[in-house]
Amino acid sequence: MAYNITKTDGTVIDTIADGTYNDSATSLTLVGRNFSNYGQIMTNNLVSLLENFSYNISPSNPLSGQLWWSTADKRLRVYTGTAWKIVSSCTAQGSAPSTTVAGDLWWDSTEEQLYVYNGTDPYASAGWILVGPPYKKNKGKGGAIWEQIEDTTNVLRDVISVYWNGSRTAIISENSTFTPLVGITGFSTIQYGWNMSTAHTIWGTANNASYLGNQPASNYLRSDIDDSTAGTLTITNNSGLIIGLSGNLTVATATSGAVNITNTKSDADINLYANIGGTSTSVLGILGSTGRATLRTVSLSGATSSTSSSTGALIVTGGAGIGENLYVAGIGDFTGNLYAPTQAPLTEDTTVATTEWVVNYSGFLKNKIYDGGNALTSTTYIEVNDTGTGNLSMVIDSATIATGSASGLNLSNGATAITQPDTYNGSGNSRVATTQFVKTASTWWGNASHRSAKWVSTDEPNPGVNDVGSNNGDIWFQIES
Repeated sequence: MAYNITKTDGTVIDTIADGTYNDSATSLTLVGRNFSNYGQIMTNNLVSLLENFSYNISPSNPLSGQLWWSTADKRLRVYTGTAWKIVSSCTAQGSAPSTTVAGDLWWDSTEEQLYVYNGTDPYASAGWILVGPPYKKNKGKGGAIWEQIEDTTNVLRDVISVYWNGSRTAIISENSTFTPLVGITGFSTIQYGWNMSTAHTIWGTANNASYLGNQPASNYLRSDIDDSTAGTLTITNNSGLIIGLSGNLTVATATSGAVNITNTKSDADINLYANIGGTSTSVLGILGSTGRATLRTVSLSGATSSTSSSTGALIVTGGAGIGENLYVAGIGDFTGNLYAPTQAPLTEDTTVATTEWVVNYSGFLKNKIYDGGNALTSTTYIEVNDTGTGNLSMVIDSATIATGSASGLNLSNGATAITQPDTYNGSGNSRVATTQFVKTASTWWGNASHRSAKWVSTDEPNPGVNDVGSNNGDIWFQIES
């Protein structure tokens, strides 16, 4: 009676007649009933099963689930129904196995990590490649791990946490902002996107950022466009500020504390402008070729004044007010009037004297001429007053010795004059005559009670014409014409 050979699922793979065998249906030789010498065949089948068809060539006519040990690469394979699939071995121990082949697995029971061998031959411990987890047990969690964090509304939020040595350094979330129900160190709230722990820092180059130093990126000054700041800009180095395509203007400080504003271009000027009445107006200019500074002052109407004839290192046009002391080491040359406050009487120092002080306090008043003494204390002077009827006074030691007017000069009582020398038949001059001179040299002689007059002329006396009045005893001397 023939045998029907079936698989585990009941599928008939062949029928073997009595006294025969089949070696093409499977990798084993199948023996029919009453086959002679079947013991040899059955024993060989058992050996093949025992060694999993150990050979460098895969067994023929394999069935699904059949095992085969390849002596070529020392790997155990299982037949899937269409191909031989390697079955890797896995060893669980605290140290790496030393007898292994490519694809073998090793579970590190100490660090709780899975490794696979890369087939390095001869064997090398470096051939074990970590499969996971990426962190060692004694170091704590490490790498990116999917987790769920419950928020304060009891909703589970899906996140990826990045760990290093058991410490959570970052959380990646696609959720809207939420607060963890159980506080997480370094993460008071979780924002949409990448959240870095406040205890850690990201180093490297970022392509773009919306916040810098907890401030929006728009709050920072840009170097490629016109920009402005509402805060104070501080440059904490002595090189300071450089302006211009050629870097002409530099504002720098020295270690001594000096502040330097420089135009680095040869012979180029430095100008300061003010918006005066809506017009940009130069108020201070420094000529680069000479170093001369021109300061322009502005009137209340907004106009500026200037002069082309001024000389010196500093030119001030339109006037200048100086609230403190002015020191001039050289010569002061003024084309206009120099004004100064009038000093107090008797002031003797190096302050400037006004014309008022000179006239009133220096010995020369507007209507008095003093001796060399002080105008306030001197008692000797000549005073001229003209209020419509001019008069003159001469005072010596507080005593008026002479007065004058349009009618002549009058000497006060007791005043004397020098008697001029008398010459015979002199023609006279404009000197003041004393009484002595008049008495001896003029038309009068004798005493007051017996006095005579004399006339010398070419014409005889003619009463009422050339004789305005004669007295007895008068003498006339006629001379030839």
